[in-house]
Amino acid sequence: MPAIRSDVAKLANVSVSTVSRVLNNSGYVAPEVRKRIEAAIKELNYVPNRAARSLRLQQYRQVACIGPSVSNFFYNDIVAGIEETALEYGYTLSWYHLTRERIQDIHVIMNGFYDGIIFLAPFDIDELIDLSAIAQSVPICLYSDRGKSYDIPYVFVDLRAAMRKNMDYLLSLGHEDILFLGYEFDDPVENPRYQGYVDSLQAHGLRVRKELIQLIPNHKDTISFGHDLVREIIDNGVFFSAIAASNDSLAVGALRGLREAGFKVPEDVSVTGCDDIELANLISPALTTIHIPRQEVGVKLMELLLRQIRDDDTGGKPIELPTRMVIRESSGRHSPR
Repeated sequence: MPAIRSDVAKLANVSVSTVSRVLNNSGYVAPEVRKRIEAAIKELNYVPNRAARSLRLQQYRQVACIGPSVSNFFYNDIVAGIEETALEYGYTLSWYHLTRERIQDIHVIMNGFYDGIIFLAPFDIDELIDLSAIAQSVPICLYSDRGKSYDIPYVFVDLRAAMRKNMDYLLSLGHEDILFLGYEFDDPVENPRYQGYVDSLQAHGLRVRKELIQLIPNHKDTISFGHDLVREIIDNGVFFSAIAASNDSLAVGALRGLREAGFKVPEDVSVTGCDDIELANLISPALTTIHIPRQEVGVKLMELLLRQIRDDDTGGKPIELPTRMVIRESSGRHSPR
């Protein structure tokens, strides 16, 4: 198999962007580093992809973003941050909605006139396509919340720690029967919010109870589904004193379902969400949630992509953004009923 740019970088013990600067003769590279790269190129018999190189040097001032539907409040705010930053630097943004089933259509997008691509994937995209191979022909970066490491630049939010923080708070209020509304994953180990839920219970000496765990497909994380699901759980006689929802939309739906069933929030049941979308502070009672800096995620993603487009060093480490607990009206101390 012919050598690729990352092979040269590995042998020369430098970043891929440093190899790019030598190949494109752009930017400063220390003489000893340049010699090391040139030696690696010779040893590996590396031949640059001239077509890709030509495309890189001809900038179209356009970037593509690939992800789930922007009707999802969470991703809509990330895209807003990307677009705002892109426009600030003179780039236009094209948005593509790709599902797991249509992910192979990425090759059609790659044939477009884009200087870079940003991935916002709610699934394990690296198991479906070779991100490292794509990065050889066009700058790319990724938003991740899975706690995994990637060979490409990415922005990371630790949702496992966020849910653990959420659960620790509810447990501190005396709640032990906590209903978890989360996402389905093929492998529970890859499910960060669920793992955070389990981490917290185990740290407090509590067992994980199957009847208090409801896992749903990504496309059903809506207000209406949260409402219907909670009504069904109540009708089935499952007892809980608090709800820890994986996103605010499910939590808002749960609030409505509880109210219709005659429960008061937070007097009878406490409810928490995750994301801190605008609606969380506008409903009554206002929703206690985990704030995720979604717009800042978008800004950092675009800045990371721009550094690659300009062949600047990205530093080789992911950018991790912190979360924080936002206490509002929907949570309170447990009162036995």
